[in-house]
Amino acid sequence: MVRQASRPGVRALFAAVAVTVLAGCSLRTMAVNAVLPTLVNPAVYLSEEDPELVRDSLPFLLKTIESIIDADPARQDVLLFANTGFVLYANAFLQADAAIAEWDDYDLALELNERARRMYLRARDYGLRNVEAAHPGITARLQSDPEAAVAVFEPEDVESLYYLGGAWMLAISLGLDRPALVADMPAARALLDRALELDEDFERGALHSAFVTLESAGEALGGSYARAREHFARAVELSDGQDAGPYVALATGVSIAEENRDEFRDLLQTALAIDPDEAPANRLLNLIAQKRARVLLDHIDDLFFEPFDELDEELENRP
Repeated sequence: MVRQASRPGVRALFAAVAVTVLAGCSLRTMAVNAVLPTLVNPAVYLSEEDPELVRDSLPFLLKTIESIIDADPARQDVLLFANTGFVLYANAFLQADAAIAEWDDYDLALELNERARRMYLRARDYGLRNVEAAHPGITARLQSDPEAAVAVFEPEDVESLYYLGGAWMLAISLGLDRPALVADMPAARALLDRALELDEDFERGALHSAFVTLESAGEALGGSYARAREHFARAVELSDGQDAGPYVALATGVSIAEENRDEFRDLLQTALAIDPDEAPANRLLNLIAQKRARVLLDHIDDLFFEPFDELDEELENRP
């Protein structure tokens, strides 16, 4: 017969186990806290000179971040990075690849855009969880009265507003056939409007660059080509002309719509003339924008009718 352990002995055993478990949890938390500042630093990726390296590394990082969120659901810095990272992956790679694929493989372009839309929605959801942690109930208020809801945000919230509003608006742009998603446009727009109001020179004009695309939607969706041009001018000014994004955005959003072939060509050639190393913090996005600019210039005759004078000259020179 086995002698029953004494109560003091049992308590001592449980205490020892508890200390061991708690110590393990503490060490794990300390390890996570030590590595997080490195993991959630977007600058490491945005300054990269090899886009393919970022393409290959981001998925693993994002799943790691999701594991951390699962363990600590209310950690705002991690939620913000999840919002940022999924937007970056969807925009810089999936949607950018779709824009290139649509010339030769329309089905592939549709597939990539659908993946991008889902990634944007995942980014939006993390962004909403981020702002909800600081402002409980803000998600519901954004749906019911977005202009009043965003009044609670202060200058320190601009980064969160930029990535949340951007993710939401990009998802909408790829889901215009989904009425429930399009109905969220006032909320997404209000977030970006508030960010612009609080800090218009955020990230050297990044908000103005975003508004070039936003206003290029046209009047039917509340946009304005004139306002797009105003935001373009301000984005170029704030970035000292070192951001290729506004040039590509105006070319694709306004020049094509207004059938301005010369402006389209000039904008893209200006984007290609930018030295990515002059603005290391934006190197990755410049390289990706320049890749798209080259593809667009290669297809300029597919986007615009050839001017009549050039066509007549070509016909006259034919044997």
